[in-house]
Amino acid sequence: MLKNNPLVSVIVPTYNRDHIIIDALKSIFNQTYRPLEIIVIDDGSTDNTKSVVQNWAQAYRNENTLSVRYIHQTNQGGNPARNHGIKEASGKFIAFLDSDDLWHANKLEKQMAVMQSASDIGGVYCGLRHVFLESGVIQPPSPRKYPDGDLLHKILIHDVTAPTSTYLIRAEAFEKVGSFDKDLLARQDWDMWIRLATQYKIGVVPEVLVDYREHEGVRTASNPQKEINAYKAIMGKYAHLRSQCPIAVRQASKASFYRRMGRVYFHQKISNSQAFGYLVCSILNWPFVFDSYTALFGMLLPKQFRGYLHMTWNRYLGSTGLAIKSH
Repeated sequence: MLKNNPLVSVIVPTYNRDHIIIDALKSIFNQTYRPLEIIVIDDGSTDNTKSVVQNWAQAYRNENTLSVRYIHQTNQGGNPARNHGIKEASGKFIAFLDSDDLWHANKLEKQMAVMQSASDIGGVYCGLRHVFLESGVIQPPSPRKYPDGDLLHKILIHDVTAPTSTYLIRAEAFEKVGSFDKDLLARQDWDMWIRLATQYKIGVVPEVLVDYREHEGVRTASNPQKEINAYKAIMGKYAHLRSQCPIAVRQASKASFYRRMGRVYFHQKISNSQAFGYLVCSILNWPFVFDSYTALFGMLLPKQFRGYLHMTWNRYLGSTGLAIKSH
């Protein structure tokens, strides 16, 4: 371990997770990279989160390469909590970990190696896998593409990277691109990566280094209407960027929007007829994406078989242009 490693601030937004947050904190403590600063932003919890976190921090007070701070705020949501953490951070680099997720021990070490390989890299993401908390079942991750470099055109079409818990970001980047949009109640990560891609290249460690834990409690993930509103807001917010892109990017972006709307309307049982209309619009706007046809065909299949086909198909073709997406 090098003594001149720059400080990494890890921001952990949380709300009523006293039963699982210590798992997340331990996964940070167990990182092979040092030094670390953990900033827990408690977004108005009404359980025992405060005492649980403070007792855990006290137990590691002699770990001179680890600093733990607990900060309480009134309940405002995930975006204001992350932004509060950014303001409090002292590190040259900032990482985020939702309090129900876990990091693998070498996540930060591998990401820092990529980050420090070039000064024009503003963020580095990695892969994740889904773990079911109650049963302990691990869903094997399907092969996928891990794009990196200049991603603006690709990321304007849809998020080709990964959620917030997978990212390490230069602290200075937030001064250039701003903080998380507090008005977005969903897809705030995608919104941030679009802005990041306007100023920096994005790097990647192309392997699974995060456990995204599924559980019975409420995650920071949105409800369907919040997601619909967020997609519409992001489409409007970055229309000026898309207008400067080649026609292929503009049309593929529209197709992606309609495809996502179709999937939400169908899977959330809002309206099959509207879902069908959205998916047809997706194909008409840009008929060169295989996934649009699979989304339309999927409406004809029973739910259980559709899930099995999705998983099996991507096990072999997930890293190709024939992958079936979920967005």
